[in-house]
Amino acid sequence: MTGALDGLRVLDLSRLLPGPFCSLLLADMGAEVIKIEDPQGGDYIRWIPPYIEGRGSQFMALNRNKKSCKLNLKRPRGVELFLKLVETADIVLESFRPGVLDRLGAGYEDARARNPRIIYCAITGYGQDGPYRDRAGHDLNYIGYAGVLGLTGEPDRPPVIPGVQVGDIGAALMGAVGILAAVAAREKTGRGQFVDAAMMDAAISMLPLVAAMVAGGEPAPSRGRSMLNGGQPVYGVYETQDAKFVTLGAIEPKFWKKFCALVQRPDLEVLHFDTGKGGDRLRVELTALFKTRTRAQWMDLLEEKDVCVGPVLDLDEAMKDPHALARGMIVEVDTR
Repeated sequence: MTGALDGLRVLDLSRLLPGPFCSLLLADMGAEVIKIEDPQGGDYIRWIPPYIEGRGSQFMALNRNKKSCKLNLKRPRGVELFLKLVETADIVLESFRPGVLDRLGAGYEDARARNPRIIYCAITGYGQDGPYRDRAGHDLNYIGYAGVLGLTGEPDRPPVIPGVQVGDIGAALMGAVGILAAVAAREKTGRGQFVDAAMMDAAISMLPLVAAMVAGGEPAPSRGRSMLNGGQPVYGVYETQDAKFVTLGAIEPKFWKKFCALVQRPDLEVLHFDTGKGGDRLRVELTALFKTRTRAQWMDLLEEKDVCVGPVLDLDEAMKDPHALARGMIVEVDTR
């Protein structure tokens, strides 16, 4: 099947999660992705268990649908071979710290000298400039600086580490968007450009609502105290009778009114947005209410009733969810 990016060639020098996820998106849209690895060990995620047929399953998930080769960019011959590939490519993607590839003779200016149409995307922790640009880091560090981690968790408790890599995935998406914008711009100008995607930037970009609240004169929201991070009982997670959990997101009055009717608690309707003692009472009432039925029973009662209620699935359950399967989000691939 022809994809939207059919005919574009990507040289992917990146490792671990952000860059490979970015190039995976491009590959899934039809681009030819050539993964270029160091012959001394390659992408570190290759060696992280568990393994499928001797290969790291995480590596396989991020690097399916790609071609592969080895080049030693610390040697002149390797750099020259890389630049030869650049002459035939549309996009270079890398995730080294700023300046590393420049020192090796394989940076953006070197690539552009060989191919003025090249689009060169660097995904880094802190970006190509600024006081933090040369610092080491991982996702947890980036979301800590961005303010995302400080908003995550319960009031008066330590921040909670998210279950997924927010900055890493965000930067991969920003990188893909930047690359696609550069491809579109090249159609008009005939020239490539440099795309600077940073994980800290990506995390900050996820704060438009809370930043707007502060800009509008409200106090900075704190952990577990604003409407969308646990501060409102009508938008929260509740334990069920069988020690599982459900999500309730009845923010709009129409959803809340219908929820109260379905659970036969019309007396709770007036407490919808109460932020005082009424809100405290509502949280206690909802906590007790959801423990009167199992998760499955709550889903039978509410899931199809348009009240913004859903289950909290563990990963095994999520991989078997009928909607995810119907949407083609979970597929089997041949690993041979």
